[in-house]
Amino acid sequence: MSSVSQDSKVKSWKNPVIIKEIRTRMRGNRAFSLFFLHLVVLGVLVSLVYLVFRSSMTSANALESRQYFGKAIFGLIFWMEMVTVSFVAPALTSGGISTERERQTYEILRVTPLPIRSLVFGKFLSGLVFILLLLFTSIPLQSPAFLVGGVRIEEIIISTLILIITAITFCAVGIFFSSLFPRTLISSVLSYAVAIFLVFGIPMIALIILSLFSALLGDTYSTISPLVQALLILSGWLFVSITPLGTIVSTEIVLLEQHNPYFVSIPLGEGIRISLLSPWIPYLFVYFLLSIFLLWLSIQFTKRIED
Repeated sequence: MSSVSQDSKVKSWKNPVIIKEIRTRMRGNRAFSLFFLHLVVLGVLVSLVYLVFRSSMTSANALESRQYFGKAIFGLIFWMEMVTVSFVAPALTSGGISTERERQTYEILRVTPLPIRSLVFGKFLSGLVFILLLLFTSIPLQSPAFLVGGVRIEEIIISTLILIITAITFCAVGIFFSSLFPRTLISSVLSYAVAIFLVFGIPMIALIILSLFSALLGDTYSTISPLVQALLILSGWLFVSITPLGTIVSTEIVLLEQHNPYFVSIPLGEGIRISLLSPWIPYLFVYFLLSIFLLWLSIQFTKRIED
């Protein structure tokens, strides 16, 4: 009996959808060409940054130039990887369920004893594994930034965690729309719209709101009570923590000014200070919960297909 139970546990981890999807994606030269092109583009950009800083570096400002060089490489690779996640992750999962319905193979899948949960997670994890592999292959390009100085190990770890949770969320967004709509084109467009809005749209809205508040308040901000200041700062902090761009920029500012990767202390009026979590912590928490919720909804919508 024990051997039978162990065999069933082993088989439960072998999701046939994951195996099939990964084999399909990795078959041929298409996937390896994408990895190669991604690394070549990043390598060329890093080389250009190196040449620019090398030509402007002098013995008088060698240390300062090396720190700027490290920061430039770190920021360049992060934003290139974030753009890659934003445009590749939705494409990997937005057709997971809808493609089966368009090809009229969904009914064949449901004839098998494969549960709906395994089908949804199989489509989701196969896309996630591919995008994570694409991200991890570019991690060695961060080594020059770490070696020349200007970048701490905490920054690399935090940026990697942000990229991973963003990839998880965007893959979950793709599988959600794929289970909601029967057409891959619709689910792909909506998945890209959500990804672009989260990465680029919310920061633009935040800048507009910040400009309006600055124009309305002006010099009267110092006269506002500390409680109102705390509420304004807290709402702005939460707004910043739901977008990758605002999270990484504000976290970097906190690390540079206060050298604390976990908390930030903000002064208010009358000598009062408030402590808040660094933006990357609520970002990971919120996006993880959002991913779980979207996957749960994907399972529920996939079940309704059979009704």
